[in-house]
Amino acid sequence: MAAKTWKHPKLGEFAADSSGWSTTAKFPAFKKFSYDTGYTNARRSTGKVDLGLRYFMMNDPVPSAPPAEMVALLDRLLSDPAALVDRVVVALWEDFNGRGPNSGMWWHGGMEEIHKTFRRMRLPPPKGSDGLLPVLQLTGVTVFKEWWEHPTPIGYLDFHAAFEEEHGVSILTGSDEILGTGYSDGSVMLWEHLQSKEPPRNPFV
Repeated sequence: MAAKTWKHPKLGEFAADSSGWSTTAKFPAFKKFSYDTGYTNARRSTGKVDLGLRYFMMNDPVPSAPPAEMVALLDRLLSDPAALVDRVVVALWEDFNGRGPNSGMWWHGGMEEIHKTFRRMRLPPPKGSDGLLPVLQLTGVTVFKEWWEHPTPIGYLDFHAAFEEEHGVSILTGSDEILGTGYSDGSVMLWEHLQSKEPPRNPFV
């Protein structure tokens, strides 16, 4: 890659590497995800998150600037951070209660286990979606050029989560809807009803 940086008109300079572009930025609305891990490198959120524009397929050539459609999606995701916060907790609340799209994760319909996390943290059991804010901390917002069987740009939100300390939680999202929830290890898939019957592309070949 010839260029070592790329400049966003509002977010400033992104560093470039072999898979895309990255920076950090602070959004006060993201402080609402208030989970404090207790670790010195991930205390209670200040609203600061990693931002990225990434290529998913290993063999994709990365140009000197990100494609316009990827930048446009990042801009839409960050245009109303408070609304993004609300979309995330509503989607998880529905998932935990076994309603709506099936994530295929252990927490789908697993509110009893979620309550155990709240009791362990000495928090009152959540009575609505906003009650999930104390067990989540947003660490990154990334737009991937594609994602497994999703062939167009998609948003990927990364979280520390009290109810999934080992794997973390990630959320797939479009500009105005949540598309899937899962582990924060690159394995999260689209909601079951959005998945193709064709096998997904392997990003490593």
